[in-house]
Amino acid sequence: MKKKKDNEILKFYGGKFMVFVPIFLALVGLVYIALQNANIPEYWVVFLLPLIFIMPFVKDKEKFANVIIDGFSSRVAMILVAAVMLAGISGTILNESGLIKTLATYLVNLNLVGSKFVVATFILTGIVALSTGTSVGTIFVVSPILYPVGYLVGSNPALLIGAIVSGGAFGDNLSPVSDTTIASATTQGMDIGGVVKSRLKYSIPTALITILLYSFIGRGGSMSDQISEYVGTPQPINLLFLLVPIVIVYLCVRQHHLIEALSYGIITGLIIGLFTGVITPNMIINVPEPFGAGGIILEGIQGSVPTIIVVLILFAQINFLKEGGGIDIIINMMARFVRGIKTAELAIVSLLISLNVLTGLNTAAIIGTGEIANEMGEKYNISGYRRANLMDCAGTTLNYLIPYMVPVVVGSMMSSMYAPFEDAVQVSTLDVVTNQFYPWVMLVVLIFSIATGYGREFAFFTDVD
Repeated sequence: MKKKKDNEILKFYGGKFMVFVPIFLALVGLVYIALQNANIPEYWVVFLLPLIFIMPFVKDKEKFANVIIDGFSSRVAMILVAAVMLAGISGTILNESGLIKTLATYLVNLNLVGSKFVVATFILTGIVALSTGTSVGTIFVVSPILYPVGYLVGSNPALLIGAIVSGGAFGDNLSPVSDTTIASATTQGMDIGGVVKSRLKYSIPTALITILLYSFIGRGGSMSDQISEYVGTPQPINLLFLLVPIVIVYLCVRQHHLIEALSYGIITGLIIGLFTGVITPNMIINVPEPFGAGGIILEGIQGSVPTIIVVLILFAQINFLKEGGGIDIIINMMARFVRGIKTAELAIVSLLISLNVLTGLNTAAIIGTGEIANEMGEKYNISGYRRANLMDCAGTTLNYLIPYMVPVVVGSMMSSMYAPFEDAVQVSTLDVVTNQFYPWVMLVVLIFSIATGYGREFAFFTDVD
């Protein structure tokens, strides 16, 4: 990123540091709504309103308007919008398939009780999150089945919810259709398939250590008589829907465009659904009443809208910060402390985690860190794959380890909503934090990676150590 000339940047009444007012106001608002457990649409307000308030303080109003529009319509933003929408549709198809209930039934039939079921839950949740590209969405999808079933086969409730949230973090971390993977890859100018392949060296060891921890921490269990209320006769035909994530992942790894991969995944799911009868034509396009609308495609699109609007406003915020000279100011301040590759990588990770903790959204933190990571990468010859992985993996740490973070709150809420009986143990947000191991292990892996150079790649050949 070339430093902008003084006459190219936005000018402000009140001085150059006014460029930070919108992001500061947004962060204050985000902390407030996070403490109130607000839903995603409230994030629209706290990101957009500061941009409106700053307008009177910008000297060139027309240039300001163009900066905002350019942010909304940037190519990276449009790729994210299209990908999030298509991923939402493919996730809805999987939700309707009955795949989760069938897999849970097989786990029970294999007599996986106690800690064994916890391990299986982590792996299964990871597979679902890998397919859907969303950790929170996956927690909503699997909890109604896996939590009461696990409880009734003697699994520790806190470890069980921890495994669900951890599995969501693992799958989201590795998924080619995750908004965090898309954001980390596109902001660094890297292909999705290459990023996913290069991420294996971080996520797989982390997952294996997590599995070992869940295997040895916990207890044995036994089957409750109430289990029949949640599982029944397995439907092997539903396993065909596993082809949906397989098609998407295969095409991404083969470096096909993400939009192409997602489109083929949707086509695969619809063909399987129609062929097996799990999905009917009326479920795809449905007009339940005059001027009404419905169907699984519409449901997927509607489910993606809150994230899409957040993405658009975030890119407007980031472009405003960039065109107002804010990115250059941050880089110049960080340059005083960055003296080499290790400190550059540490700066990228630290900035992302800080933004994540303040905003409550790891995608927002990745988008916000992207430009600075690019600058650090250019200066210290750090590969785009490495930068993308540092950001995404950093977004898989404290995003799941702070009690007010959305995945943690949702995990605790699921234990209350889907308790198998009235006096069942409730899992607090603190219990969720202390019993999900993937984010904790990933934090250690990140520190080890920066300290030792494990997984480090350079943009071109160099003798720098």
